[in-house]
Amino acid sequence: MDRLEEEAHGDDGVREAVTNRLKELKDRVNVAKAVRLAATTALTMTIPSIGDLAAIFDSDKPGENPTLQGFREQFASLLTEDALRDVKQVVVLVDDLDRSLPDMVVETLEAIKLFLSVDRMAFVVAADEENVARAIGQKLASTGQPTTAHQYLEKIVQIPFRIPALSLELTEEYLAILLLGEAIDLAALADRPHGTRGHGLRLAARLDGLVPVGHSLDVNLAERLAPILHRHTQGNPRRLKRFLNALSLRMAFARARGVELEADACSKLMVAELLYPALFAQMLGWLSSGTLSENITSIEEGKGDYAEQIIEWGQLSPPLNDIDLPAYLLLAASLRGQTVQEAALPAELRALADRLTDDSSTIRNGAISGALKLEHGARAVLARHVAFQLRHERTIERQKALAESLSGLGGEPAVAQTIVEELVIMDPATILTPVPLALLAKNQPAELVAIVRNWSTEELTQERTRMAAIEALKEVR
Repeated sequence: MDRLEEEAHGDDGVREAVTNRLKELKDRVNVAKAVRLAATTALTMTIPSIGDLAAIFDSDKPGENPTLQGFREQFASLLTEDALRDVKQVVVLVDDLDRSLPDMVVETLEAIKLFLSVDRMAFVVAADEENVARAIGQKLASTGQPTTAHQYLEKIVQIPFRIPALSLELTEEYLAILLLGEAIDLAALADRPHGTRGHGLRLAARLDGLVPVGHSLDVNLAERLAPILHRHTQGNPRRLKRFLNALSLRMAFARARGVELEADACSKLMVAELLYPALFAQMLGWLSSGTLSENITSIEEGKGDYAEQIIEWGQLSPPLNDIDLPAYLLLAASLRGQTVQEAALPAELRALADRLTDDSSTIRNGAISGALKLEHGARAVLARHVAFQLRHERTIERQKALAESLSGLGGEPAVAQTIVEELVIMDPATILTPVPLALLAKNQPAELVAIVRNWSTEELTQERTRMAAIEALKEVR
């Protein structure tokens, strides 16, 4: 209504009259009550009381209709005033509706419905349709009404228009624009690619002469990232921008921690972290086991049995052999509030891992039974996690509990070898008395027997622990 006041013209008397009518109309609407009442009555399919309507559209003037229909009629009549003859259409833009809470989404849509029947009124709603439908669905679920979220939307949105996803070429251009920022004339940058698309040229060639000295790396980075990001974001500009925002923040955090990474190396690691979480968890596992460098090199050289998308990731420039990978991975884990070992666990194994390291023997035994039903690779991951915990534990009760879980998990040679890989780098002086006996209590595969035998002869092993190891080995014989 404020905008209509600005559009009113004519002599002072006419303009003032229209302005006064707009103010009267605005004053008689309790917007907050109107929106909430409309949303409530629409979703619960109830009829508002006359008292409710009067409280919203009340008027001091006798004879005026204190209802929603009366308000519509008064507003529609106002738009026919001569002072507003140049107003062809009143268009209201509603942006970012998909980012609102479910209550606000429904209240906003119901507020729009109040004006849809008024001549020359139009609304443009810019939002992610699925997110809006999801919010409506949450509200509808509490009403027991059969109307679906999409049916509800269809009654309000009369002309849906979906913005096409960016093509691969457009994704390259968009990433370049975001990376270059204020370093380039954006108008020139927009004009040049428009006339060079579809000719099979690299982005760097298409922008030749436009990119300032020192910023060619930004263009190269856009080219390298575009194929993977385009596939995973379906060319969604918001998701592309979110990735680059996350990259910028991660580099800032890294610098603050004394970790210096070039944008291309950091972006390659961010692709793994955000788009290939299973690979990233595996990288954290390799870090904790001391095999990170050789495994990353194997991926980048195309060796090993890896999925096609992981091989494609490995081909991204630059190679990571000269990068301080441990520093980055430790930073990434800490920003999630996790240790490296916790972050290395796949999400589906974390609850089981917590039970395997619980203080209660009943809970641990139940977790062991569950773990033994998994395929051996998952058991090895869990065993490494528990062994890592043992390696860093210093209390006798906790070491005993963790060793018992390892004994239950380590019956298979491959899993036992994983346990040994962790325990062999444990300081022998920190191994406490119950560990050897607990470790060999349920299963005695050769790998576990061998490490207990090493403890029995290691000079740094505490005397009581050495004697416990000897006793445990007697039981094996």
